[in-house]
Amino acid sequence: MRVLFCTTGGLGHLLPLRPLALALRRQGHLVAWVTAPDACPALQGDGFDLFAAGPTFGASRGEFRTAHAGAARLTGESLSAYTFPRLFGAVLGPAMLEGVERAARTWRPDFVVSEPAALAVPLVCRQLGLRHATHGYGLRPPREYVEEAMNFFGPSWRARGLDVPADGGLHRHLDLDIAPASLQASTGPQDGRVFRFNAYHPATTMPNALPAELQAALQQTPAQRPRIYVTFGTVFNRSPALLVAARAAAQLGGTVVITVGPDGDLPGLGQLGAHVHVHRFVDQGALLPHCDAVVSHGGAGAMLGAAAHGLPHLVLPQAADHFRNARALSRVSAGSSVALERQSVEAVSTELSKLLANGAMSAGATLLAREMAAMHDAAAAARMLERWHSCTPLISG
Repeated sequence: MRVLFCTTGGLGHLLPLRPLALALRRQGHLVAWVTAPDACPALQGDGFDLFAAGPTFGASRGEFRTAHAGAARLTGESLSAYTFPRLFGAVLGPAMLEGVERAARTWRPDFVVSEPAALAVPLVCRQLGLRHATHGYGLRPPREYVEEAMNFFGPSWRARGLDVPADGGLHRHLDLDIAPASLQASTGPQDGRVFRFNAYHPATTMPNALPAELQAALQQTPAQRPRIYVTFGTVFNRSPALLVAARAAAQLGGTVVITVGPDGDLPGLGQLGAHVHVHRFVDQGALLPHCDAVVSHGGAGAMLGAAAHGLPHLVLPQAADHFRNARALSRVSAGSSVALERQSVEAVSTELSKLLANGAMSAGATLLAREMAAMHDAAAAARMLERWHSCTPLISG
């Protein structure tokens, strides 16, 4: 098979699709990827054919802020509800359309796999008669977010003589859901076109080794001291809340590992003590088995990574899907959160201490990990796609 993957440029939307792409390659299939130009380097070592579509992710965010200045007056979930339709529907949908179509026409895939924010893909697939699978990166975007995004992106459909689907065409063929059912509050298609698998399964991720000095520090942490991982991903990694979280975790006296991403060199992180280890990137799959808890912004990758390893999770939500993810973890007693207006060092340190001492929270995180361990892995998802490709006729209409 020839399978084309497509994502927007944020690594939180791209990396969750990588295990399936690698599984397909290991099973002998050809894989290509189309994404933002600045996201291509993250995939260059994987051997995929790469295509660029649209502006860099940084440029698209800048265009969003310029064209939709109302975002500057919003915070919290109001900002999330405002941003998704405009960033992905008004800015990135039209901007990626030409590049996605060019990649599909040039590379001629058998079908396309894309994430829910890559709204150009269902339109290109409809035009070219290609099968399409929507691969989640976490919890599904709320239906109203997608419907409003299509108010902005709909003219691109009408310009090609096509009716505008309210759901963006995302669920027309197949849904690949990587979130456990207990976390996934919203439902997708109800006719069997949903396949759930665990993109964070240890057998799938094949993590790289930790740096030797970090491995030693984690192993030498006294049993009564916590080992805490602090991350704010690669988009919110310059938020002042990351420094708040780092200081709060450092106060507990255990080993603290902080990742800041390629451009998140916040001042003050290197002055928190010898027990605090700051890295640009650490393989999460290698680190989390050595940790007792995770503190994060609540991005999907951090949420599902911690969940797969049975770790209680303290969320300091900032925007995007963070608030929904925090509520989902709280609902299954696998995590807690600190509201945006309460995110002080004292409040976060207090909540983190409670989280570590809460046996019910630890038990909830363990149950969530068992649920994820029972899910299919990426290799099984790749085999399912083989059957789907060979047996399923193109859904028309």
